[in-house]
Amino acid sequence: MSEKTNSTTAKLATQSGVLPLRSLQLIGTVTSENTRRALLRQADRKIKTVSVGDKLRQGTVVAIDEGIVILNTTNGTHTLRIPAAPQPRAAA
Repeated sequence: MSEKTNSTTAKLATQSGVLPLRSLQLIGTVTSENTRRALLRQADRKIKTVSVGDKLRQGTVVAIDEGIVILNTTNGTHTLRIPAAPQPRAAA
C-alpha cells in the first residue's frame, strides 16, 4: 500500500537546517489500536522504521506514542520528539 505525504509534512521534511544532522531524530510516528511504529533518521542519514522492543545503538525502544519515542538507555530513559516547525521569519 502506498500513501501520499501531505503537503505540510513534505514541506517540513525538506527544509534545510531543521533537524540536527549528527544525532538520532524522530521524524514521524504511526499509531493505531494495533500498530505503533516510528520513523527515525540516524546520524548516517538513513531512515529506520522501529517498533517497541527494537534495539538501536542508542538504546531499546520502550514506548511509541503520537510524536514521541522513548528509549531505554544505559543512562536511563531518553525521549525523542518530533522537532517543532520553525517559525516564519518576519518580513523586513
